[in-house]
Amino acid sequence: MRLVPVVCLLGCVLAGPARAEVLIGVAGPMSGAFAGIGAEIRAGVEAAVARVNADGGIGGEPAAVVVVDDKCDAETGAAVANQLIGRGVRAVVGHACSAAAIPAAKAYAAAGVPLASPAVTNPRFTDERIGPLVFRVAPRSDEQPQAIVRHLLSEGPDVRVAFVNDGGIFGKGLTDAAIAGFRAGGGEPVADLSFTPGEKSQNALVGQLQDAAVSKVVIGAFHPDVAVIASEMRARGLTAEIVAGDPVGLNAFPDVAGAAAEGVVVALPAEAPDAPGRQEAVTALRAAGVEPGVVGLSAYAAVEILAAIGEASDPAAAARDATHETVIGPVTFDEKGDRREPGYALFVWRGGALVPLE
Repeated sequence: MRLVPVVCLLGCVLAGPARAEVLIGVAGPMSGAFAGIGAEIRAGVEAAVARVNADGGIGGEPAAVVVVDDKCDAETGAAVANQLIGRGVRAVVGHACSAAAIPAAKAYAAAGVPLASPAVTNPRFTDERIGPLVFRVAPRSDEQPQAIVRHLLSEGPDVRVAFVNDGGIFGKGLTDAAIAGFRAGGGEPVADLSFTPGEKSQNALVGQLQDAAVSKVVIGAFHPDVAVIASEMRARGLTAEIVAGDPVGLNAFPDVAGAAAEGVVVALPAEAPDAPGRQEAVTALRAAGVEPGVVGLSAYAAVEILAAIGEASDPAAAARDATHETVIGPVTFDEKGDRREPGYALFVWRGGALVPLE
């Protein structure tokens, strides 16, 4: 299937009768435990759309944003996708949880509406190739454990590491892959543990980590649970380094973890601090009351990419082969809709901010 008829998106649609505005959908968890992710997506899109409009709009028409809450839920994700389609959106930026993103993507694909996710990392999102207009601006989660394993083995294979997960698709997938890579590098886990997410205390789990005398703990879980574990570890005097996946890179993490966030290592998409327009995007997000994180900047970049695709003379080639200069650096897509650029690097929380791990 060629991309041309639909990826015209923001440009070709304007070749017909004039429209008052071009609607861009924003979907994500706008409420609940992951509302911080939704807030970053929304702020990134709104900042990018403001920039687009300041430059004359899209094809001479102003763009406007329509926001929906998918609650990180499959049924709700499909429902809000159909709601956006019914509103006549020409593209969608968003969805963060694969549970909501995958069924939503199927609805967009059936309707011919392009989707660019700044946050979904689950490989299934693109491996299933739901449609030729489904793109992932975020890197794939299966690149995270590779970065984590390199870090673990940098001290040699004898480092004492415990792997902990919440039993979910993301969390267990992360630690299973990290364990496999750690063993392939000559290491052997001290412990492989799981816990029930959403609990106010993980005291029993922390006790097991203390008994195991670990020096590093790899946690596959979302940021609220990692905050609980980190807080209780530090309260007990455990100094083991905590290494986690990208949900712990959200700005909401230090808010809930407090002082326990200090020193937590996170695998995150590699940054491009000198990317064109990045500082302007950072300033715009802060002006909106959102500290610019990976998700917010990726959402901004998603708008840049979708606008460029829509205005290209050959949008199909632009989607597949062109290099898009964005606030997160150059972005190109492979045939599945994944980024071709290197995925993850390690960062550490210092003083309430993420800095590259040296």
